[in-house]
Amino acid sequence: MPVMPLVRVHRRGVVTVLELSRPETGNALASRLVADLTSALAAAHEGETRALVLAGSGRHFCTGADLRELSAGADAPEEERAADADRLAALYAALLRCPLLTVAAVQGAAFGGGAGLAAACDLVVASPEARLQFSEVRLGFVPALVAAFLPRRVSPATLARLVLDPHPLDAQAALAVGLVDRVTDDPLGTAEAWAKEVCRKASPSAIAESKRLLLAFALPGLDQHLAEAARANARQRVHPECRRGVMEFLAKRTFPDWLEEA
Repeated sequence: MPVMPLVRVHRRGVVTVLELSRPETGNALASRLVADLTSALAAAHEGETRALVLAGSGRHFCTGADLRELSAGADAPEEERAADADRLAALYAALLRCPLLTVAAVQGAAFGGGAGLAAACDLVVASPEARLQFSEVRLGFVPALVAAFLPRRVSPATLARLVLDPHPLDAQAALAVGLVDRVTDDPLGTAEAWAKEVCRKASPSAIAESKRLLLAFALPGLDQHLAEAARANARQRVHPECRRGVMEFLAKRTFPDWLEEA
């Protein structure tokens, strides 16, 4: 029996929608979803596509790392952990460097790496009920990869606050700090309409070259920073505090209290 892809591709004229399709887990970033999304991005240039909309099926956009998979792989050899982190880094790099216009349509939760997926897009549309959060440190993990490219959207001081004192941002708060560009009751419809509007006004080559320049200006050391972040990601997976944080969250659905043993 064939394995169904975890990313559904909907081609709608000049706009192609890439829909994360793992709603039973909140579209968590399991390794196979990362692989399927990377492949979908690579194939997105086919036909008349000029813009991509990234969306999530079900209640949530993407709830971040698949914690069960993360926990199960904590004892994997170092090279396997490093390769897994490198694949996630490569996905973010592919999204950031995509020459097509990219628009995220966010509903429900966009946590951790899921908020990173949205932030890696050129434009972000969110529903009023959307919540964005970088909660990795509360699990004993590190938001290493997203920290490599978030400076193109938020100031260093804002980034430090979001990472070191994490709490859920509603759509309006995310709009205020620059993580979201528009808030609407129909994020997917608005994202598609906005993408078509931009495609009517701007030539494909001008968009591609403008994106290349903007990324080079904003993140000149992107490859080096992603490589360093991937190493930090792989190291922290086996830290006792990360193991504890993930296990407690999976068991209790709450973050551990890091003062308990102080």
